[in-house]
Amino acid sequence: MVIEYAGNELFDYIVQRGKMPEDEARRFFQQIIAAVEYCHRHKIVHRDLKPENLLLDDKYNVKIADFGLSNIMTDGNFLKTSCGSPNYAAPEVISGKLYAGPEVDVWSSGVILYVMLCGRLPFDDEFIPALFKKISNGVYTLPNYLSPGAKHLLTRMLVVNPLNRITIHEIMEDEWFKQGIEQYLLPQDIGKEKNNIDVDEDVLSALTHTMGYERDEIVGSINRYNNAPTPQQKSNEIVDAYLLMRDNHALVKDLKKHKTDQMDGFLSSSPPPPWDTNNINNNVLSHRTPSIQQSLTYQTLAQVPDLSTLPNSTIAILPTSLPSIHRAYMMENTTSTNQSKISPISTKKSKTRWHFGIRSRSYPLDVMGEIYRALKNLGAEWAKPTEEELWTIRVRWKYSPTNSGMEVDESLSDMMKMQIQLFQLEPNNYLVDFKFDGWEKSNSTDNTNPDEMSSFSAYPFLHLSTRLIMELAVNSQNS
Repeated sequence: MVIEYAGNELFDYIVQRGKMPEDEARRFFQQIIAAVEYCHRHKIVHRDLKPENLLLDDKYNVKIADFGLSNIMTDGNFLKTSCGSPNYAAPEVISGKLYAGPEVDVWSSGVILYVMLCGRLPFDDEFIPALFKKISNGVYTLPNYLSPGAKHLLTRMLVVNPLNRITIHEIMEDEWFKQGIEQYLLPQDIGKEKNNIDVDEDVLSALTHTMGYERDEIVGSINRYNNAPTPQQKSNEIVDAYLLMRDNHALVKDLKKHKTDQMDGFLSSSPPPPWDTNNINNNVLSHRTPSIQQSLTYQTLAQVPDLSTLPNSTIAILPTSLPSIHRAYMMENTTSTNQSKISPISTKKSKTRWHFGIRSRSYPLDVMGEIYRALKNLGAEWAKPTEEELWTIRVRWKYSPTNSGMEVDESLSDMMKMQIQLFQLEPNNYLVDFKFDGWEKSNSTDNTNPDEMSSFSAYPFLHLSTRLIMELAVNSQNS
């Protein structure tokens, strides 16, 4: 990676200047968070944020450096490497737990902000086990001279439970953070004030038919969203679904317009035109921090608790998991083609609630035991889990076409691999997740490379996942 010359470090700046006034610290912090947000948006987690890795140019602008411990965040995968600098490492990192990535950088950024404002580390001890205990317990003090806004932001960033920790986007919405910020540092969806959501009847109708929500229910949720005073109170699953549907409609219209414009340009020119390719104690921070590399009742859809009653979660689905643009496009074309031929029959359907994954409030070991029992009944194979991956099952499952008369090419891979993981959403609330992990031949140990994996249909995975879910449901009814 090549960047413009930056000959100073934030570490040296803090050692020479000591604790900073809030305005000065905020300016640095705004640039740090903007840079971290850019990394996360491009699926990169740094994992070693500290003043030594923050360079300053001649105008004291921040540049993040040393991506040696960074990693790529991929859909459905968690990170587990304990790395970074002890004083700046998050509790989940030093404890060896799985973590998604962004929440780790949020913690480290919170420690950096504390150092800039207070001139000392929030967690410090020469004895590493004692240091780790302080970090794991979240034991630190806030000086009285800090403003209420700075205290509030620090207490939301230095939260031991990563699920309750503030996110990068919530930091950028914080009032203390936004004071005097340069607009170029804000993403487009935050740089301008959020407008109220307008009700689009087409989107409303589509959401009513596809998700089963009542019209008044959707309108009421939009009104509550528009009147909510804080971003946290704006969180609502119905509004989220409405916004996704609205964006899909806009994209479909753009696709159609683009297609029409291309055809008009093609017909109006001969030949067709080519495509366009266009003052601090030195003994506190004077030493550089080293890095270290180191029963069971399954709920049916109707029994799952309403998601609106759950606390805000930082678990998110990456865009690659939602191929909704294509679906919306196909639905739009199909609707416009058949609308004149068949008039839809008005039927009153019971409202369907959609939820992610299989949820259970049972004891985790009971959950895993029930999954193993279902896999055994279905004839699947699995690898013996390691102590570090007790809550992950690596499954190998022979897939046979349902049509017995079909000729099967024996050279093709017939063993589908799947990863089943158990996640904790909140105390006593767990989520079972299924993930496709490739194919291999039953008489070979060669794994499928990524290019080959992408050429396989998703239907075998969906079919076997459905069988597993049905088996779990049957077992729960019989128990």
